[in-house]
Amino acid sequence: MAKACDNKKPPEVEIQFYLNQQFISVSNPNPTETLLDFLRLNLKLTGTKEGCAEGDCGACTVLIGKINEYGELVYRTANSCIIFLPSLAYCHVISVEGLTGKSGELHPVQEAMIEASGAQCGFCTPGFVMSLYGLWLKGSKPSKQKILDSLQGNLCRCTGYGPIIEAAFKATKAGSISRKGSTLQQRNWKNKLTKLMNGKESIVSEIPKSFSLPRTILELKTILSHNKEGTIVAGSTDIGLWVNKSFKNVKPMIFIGQIDELKHIKIQNDKIVVGAMASYTDLLAVLPRYFPELKQYINQIGGDQIRNMGTIGGNIANGSPIGDLAPILIALGAKMALVNHVGSRKINVESFFQSYGCQDLKPGEFIRYFEIPLKQKTDTKFRVYKVAKRRYEDITTVSAAFYFEFFAERQPIVRFAFGGMAEIPKRALTLEKVFKEQASSLDQDLIISKAIAMDFSPLTDCRGSSEFRLKLAQNLFKKFAMYVNEGIEIDIEKGP
Repeated sequence: MAKACDNKKPPEVEIQFYLNQQFISVSNPNPTETLLDFLRLNLKLTGTKEGCAEGDCGACTVLIGKINEYGELVYRTANSCIIFLPSLAYCHVISVEGLTGKSGELHPVQEAMIEASGAQCGFCTPGFVMSLYGLWLKGSKPSKQKILDSLQGNLCRCTGYGPIIEAAFKATKAGSISRKGSTLQQRNWKNKLTKLMNGKESIVSEIPKSFSLPRTILELKTILSHNKEGTIVAGSTDIGLWVNKSFKNVKPMIFIGQIDELKHIKIQNDKIVVGAMASYTDLLAVLPRYFPELKQYINQIGGDQIRNMGTIGGNIANGSPIGDLAPILIALGAKMALVNHVGSRKINVESFFQSYGCQDLKPGEFIRYFEIPLKQKTDTKFRVYKVAKRRYEDITTVSAAFYFEFFAERQPIVRFAFGGMAEIPKRALTLEKVFKEQASSLDQDLIISKAIAMDFSPLTDCRGSSEFRLKLAQNLFKKFAMYVNEGIEIDIEKGP
């Protein structure tokens, strides 16, 4: 007797979240489908635009509300063009269509844009509205600098930024009543998301086995132990481009955005412990208290949307020679904890980078946290520099971090690290030696240029020639040397 075929289907997997006022449940989602495509193609919500598809222009800006690791509901702007659907589990997404009132009335931010003539062609307008709405939700009257910071990730080709900035000021003066109503709504959404999260198990897709969404570090360890080649997705600010621009097959994907244990930032005696899922925005809220030099530097990384999404772990894990955080962590002597299902180990961030595209990360391992030593002396000299074709929201040409701690009775601690000067982020060991031995001659260009040329042989690419990079690195060091010797701060663009 013939045995009947087993046609039993694997169980369906659902991603559940809220969009504006609507509950969304997506069965067996394609893990590389972006929120932007889902909005425009599936739901026909075409207010959100596609411009660059890489998180640069801001036309695709939405707000994403999440219950953070402290139990608070926080809304942040994000680029929907590089967010994959599984990342939205247990979130509240607000698109530009969600701002309109029940009777069709416009939001105060939209009214302000009209009154200030903040739109011409209108293509970028929804993105600007959402960025200003994110600022408006914070409740306080922002300074002009705060407004500019919130608009860093939005590009306008025809209106100009003057009217849009004016609209931001108008919006903050109006709508105090509706802002009060918004606060009440946020309490309601907090309750809804909390209920959505409670009792939900970790998600592992089986049709095909293409993605998983662990909720704890223990679950992440288990998943990686059976799937050592899985691609970990944190903020997707880099992986989003792999899919959109390079059409890479990155499955299976492991989304870690719901693991609260990876998001904490703690001060422990003589160090700061930073979870690998801490975003640039999270870093900006804490690190400048201890390293004021980092405020401007981190503010140059992407726009608000990218800073809200990108993580310290992702920035280091991708091993890019122009990664923004690597030179800083190397110069500060930071360590990182690598974990798998059988144990953990701790290494210097400097030793993590081995060669181009090759990092000291074993199959099944992931980055759990970083340890950043705090300054032991108030007179420690520390400076960081990022140079790109645009001052803000641009890929680095050359970055540098200089750390100098002087001791009267022993050798100083000197760590100089550069990005964009080699195939990996790298220390300038010859330059460090020259600095220790010939500090009195540091103003001599020949000594500096020879030392840097011995340390680096940079490539020529679209962002700068080898000669330009060498000269730029030399000038950045001279800028630091002037600060150490004479206390003079120089802005490269504006002068002393």
